Amino acid sequence: MNEEELISSLYPPGKEQENDCYSDGNGTLITTDTIVEGTHFRLDWSRPQDLASKLVEVNVSDIAAANGIPEKAFFNFGLSPSCNRKEFLEPFVDSFKKALISYDIELCGGDTYRTQELNLSLTLLGRSNSPLDRKGGKPGDKLYLSGHIGASLLGYKILEGAHISLPPELKEIALDRHLRPKSRLNLSKSLYSKNKIHAGMDLTDGLKQDAFKLAKSSRVSIEIELDRLPFQNGVKESIGIEGILTSGEELELLFLSPEELPELWEGIPIRKIGFVKGLGPGESPNVRYSYEGRSYSPKESGFRHF
Repeated sequence: MNEEELISSLYPPGKEQENDCYSDGNGTLITTDTIVEGTHFRLDWSRPQDLASKLVEVNVSDIAAANGIPEKAFFNFGLSPSCNRKEFLEPFVDSFKKALISYDIELCGGDTYRTQELNLSLTLLGRSNSPLDRKGGKPGDKLYLSGHIGASLLGYKILEGAHISLPPELKEIALDRHLRPKSRLNLSKSLYSKNKIHAGMDLTDGLKQDAFKLAKSSRVSIEIELDRLPFQNGVKESIGIEGILTSGEELELLFLSPEELPELWEGIPIRKIGFVKGLGPGESPNVRYSYEGRSYSPKESGFRHF
């Protein structure tokens, strides 16, 4: 049973939760995320302050993707023996508090417990006057992507010890993106309030997986032009187009809009990378790709939990 099948099996038929956040219909948004030692990070790679910041950012990113503002947090802290020491706890706690304060989030409770591997879970409550989900895409919409992608996977490969010759500035960008990603909350607050956005999500499992989730929820076909993907100079040469397509934890915004949007919004690039078509008779939601003038079938699927 893969991850999607497992999640689907937990819900009554037709009631599966497909969005970044749960919305109660009255403006309240709820999201939760967990990062675990050995699955999402390694302690020999990540400083405690980076882990604390990343935990907050990945959750804020869900609220941002849903066109909301985070307000309250609940933190479950599974502390392993190796981390139960002042050298780890002091910088972790300091960074965690600073990250919450930077978004004006109030910590309202949680739990602490012992565990063999460090286990960090955060639940955020937020608010939105017009919550955005993945279901509103329509034929004729354009597919947009903020910022750049691919750097997170490149950062992972650097940490893993891959022998890749890189300029120092690209290496720093890649390591920052993998270890210290940042949400696009400020972008979503401005961009989504001033433009018609039909559907959206944040990019956490790689463009290949996440674009399909968007197509499936909106019941449409999405066509993506891989030549349009935004990435830093040197990234494609290092990890190839497949790496860019499957790089996860980028925390960029992936969204559908009927409008022609500017290529730069308050200093952040906005790239149109594809468009939406309706489904033909008997056709299931899908994503099709073109690359260098030809149709393209990706070979890699990206990270899977199961």
